[in-house]
Amino acid sequence: MTAHRFALVPRDGLFCKDGRGWYSNGLGRGHGLAWPFPSTVLGALRTAFGRAVEAKEQRVFTRDDWTTATQIILGPSVALRRRLGEERWKDSHRLWPVPADALFLQEADEVNRLAPVAPTVSMLGRDDAPARERLWRPDLLDKGKPETAPPWWPEEAFVTWLAGGTLTKEDGKGQALTKRLQVHVAIDPGLGTAKDGALYSRDILETLQKPGGVCDHRLVFEWAIAGVVTAPETFPPPASPATLGGSGGLAWVEPIDEAVFTCPNRLIARFAERPPTGLRLVAVTPLIFDEGWLPDGFVPRETAYYGTLPGVEGDLILRAAFVPRPLAVGGWDMATGKPKRTQRLVPPGAVYFFERVDRKPFTPDQAQALWCTALGHREHTSQGFGRVVPGIWQPKDQPTC
Repeated sequence: MTAHRFALVPRDGLFCKDGRGWYSNGLGRGHGLAWPFPSTVLGALRTAFGRAVEAKEQRVFTRDDWTTATQIILGPSVALRRRLGEERWKDSHRLWPVPADALFLQEADEVNRLAPVAPTVSMLGRDDAPARERLWRPDLLDKGKPETAPPWWPEEAFVTWLAGGTLTKEDGKGQALTKRLQVHVAIDPGLGTAKDGALYSRDILETLQKPGGVCDHRLVFEWAIAGVVTAPETFPPPASPATLGGSGGLAWVEPIDEAVFTCPNRLIARFAERPPTGLRLVAVTPLIFDEGWLPDGFVPRETAYYGTLPGVEGDLILRAAFVPRPLAVGGWDMATGKPKRTQRLVPPGAVYFFERVDRKPFTPDQAQALWCTALGHREHTSQGFGRVVPGIWQPKDQPTC
């Protein structure tokens, strides 16, 4: 098995259906996800790999063959955006989910950073979980009406935020995919007319973006999904097509450079310049933990959660967790012909704050080890879930627990 780095470049838009039924609203509309789950990307790559093997061996896989012959592992994945026609994908093309500690206010010129502080009062309700009650809370110095944050930040803005820098609202305005409503109708082959009751529509994410009224192709941007796959040496076929999403839209599988997945030098230099006593971990793909929002391996002891992280020696204390509303993922297992179990996910952009028990600072080597590392059970991390990246955090308070 060998690690392969690829870019999955959609050409027909994206439609990855969510859990709502086609006729749940009476309009026959299929609602799509804002971005494909890693398991969807893995399924597209398994299909492309299996079809290539079928063609090479001149045979058709049975259901059991698909289960045994297409065992590949998806590691970290990241969104990409570049001008159409550029030759190579670069790390500067990366897009990242906007962290949950970034708050946009209408009257503010800068993006507000939500800093966790030790609580002074207990939460309302039963105080039956002392460690949870003592988690630090977000502190907002500026008052104002919140605005909707963009879904994606470009590389420069994201790294600046991880390194503890400030962003203007112009720098942090981010990117978003264009969505359109596509209407379908079934045709009666005998009459050549539309069938009654067979009209439906679905959301399509356009992965080719062109400013209105512009004819210059150099101003068109294309989106892609970069990922690392552990698979046999024959994967991926060069410039091979794949189908991605519920619409079966075509996408190209392109080999890319290792640099697309490396940790930014500027972030490592920031850890070296002044090693912080606190650490932020930002989820860049959905996380799946046994205890919901709580990272696996962290357990309550008296008034705090203690545990460990890969690449960091010694015990850590989980100080705060800024976790938005959970996502739900299910799907259909094409190999077994059965539905997958629905699971609740920590969404991308969630931020966790840690300190070391021994109060030592976090080093550049530890930040490097945590870049795009996997948290959670191997069953899920082998499907691309659970990836996080580190950031600077300087705690304001030093409690004794």
